[in-house]
Amino acid sequence: MSRLRECLEILLRGGFICPFSQPDLHQAMLDQDLAVRVEQGLLPLGRVLACIGDEAAPDTFYAGYASLDSPQDRQSVASELTWLRDQIKPLLDFIRLYSRAEGSDVYLAPGEEVSFSRLIEAIEANTTYAEMLRDLAGHQIFRRISSARDNKDSLGRALEALTDEGFLVRANTQSANYVVTGKMGYVFMALEWVAAYHEIAEPENRHELAAVQGGLEL
Repeated sequence: MSRLRECLEILLRGGFICPFSQPDLHQAMLDQDLAVRVEQGLLPLGRVLACIGDEAAPDTFYAGYASLDSPQDRQSVASELTWLRDQIKPLLDFIRLYSRAEGSDVYLAPGEEVSFSRLIEAIEANTTYAEMLRDLAGHQIFRRISSARDNKDSLGRALEALTDEGFLVRANTQSANYVVTGKMGYVFMALEWVAAYHEIAEPENRHELAAVQGGLEL
């Protein structure tokens, strides 16, 4: 399969091309010639090549909409906003657990490595963290945790769920660690846009907005 076709197929199914999930394609996309050809392939379908980060060397590529004149495109955007709404709470609950277990105001920025051994060690040593992990099962994305045998199994299932959704990738085939992808950066960017243009900065959303800004209120 050509790189052009591979890029188009990933982008058109709502995927993201970043240095962590698709390192070879991301490097190829930094070549202006391939980026132009991808853009040309998207335009007849009413899409544009969008990016996150420095315009000259983007961190993440994804497909945006050229306009919202079409009812079908408006419906697709509405579905994406619904998806975003449904992801916010479970993601922030996991980030809050991660941040507290790490003992610092960190958040899951693209490229950050999540250490399974360090996380489970903190969870096993603190009943509050263990409860936060079990509570994740209340979210649809983490539903598989409900049948886990123990904390280690629960954490493994939580990380697998985030991997299945494209927010994490394995650091390598031999490692139990994970790396955060550009899809997580897209969620933060979208939250920032909603906050800026729709004035959602109400008290009940402080945790969400803190996450967008790069930290959590602990």
